[in-house]
Amino acid sequence: MKRYSVALIVLLIALSLMAGCTSQPEERIPVVEQTETIATTEPVPEITEEKVAEKTLPKAPAFDPSLSGTWYLKLMSEQNGTAQVQTISPDITVVFEESGNISGNSGCNSYSGMFTLTGAELPEGKGITISPLISTRMYCEDKNETEKTYIQILQMATSYLVNVNEELSIMDDAGNTLVYQKVPYSETAVPQGS
Repeated sequence: MKRYSVALIVLLIALSLMAGCTSQPEERIPVVEQTETIATTEPVPEITEEKVAEKTLPKAPAFDPSLSGTWYLKLMSEQNGTAQVQTISPDITVVFEESGNISGNSGCNSYSGMFTLTGAELPEGKGITISPLISTRMYCEDKNETEKTYIQILQMATSYLVNVNEELSIMDDAGNTLVYQKVPYSETAVPQGS
């Protein structure tokens, strides 16, 4: 019986060794050495859309005091000044307010809207945009076409300039121009039929 027990133990040892030889080797996980991080003395600034806009866009002024008050139309021309439409019209005015409101009279009707100074420096002057204008709807047969042209140029404005003679020029991208003066017209300065 002793031989049988010894044989059984030898058999179990042999089976254990064989099982160990056929088992899958353990996967080794590579050891990654931790690298040392060098701290800088200056923190890296966070980049936000606002910070990008600050760098790329000029700051728009809230209001330009040179625009303030009522202006009287002196000249209206189309096609980069080659087609004069209207001169000296005491009825056509524009008023710029510090609040961003724009209003006036277009010859027959009153109009109003909003304007924004873009802060852009353009070859023709400073940048401006004017919202679509709302207007009363009276019909004045002799002034209808002039009024329509005036409102179109004003709404498409991209730049303005106040010169040393205190004249305000408002221009659109097509070169259409409105020129105003600060001083109201006297009755003798207005040609008959205007």
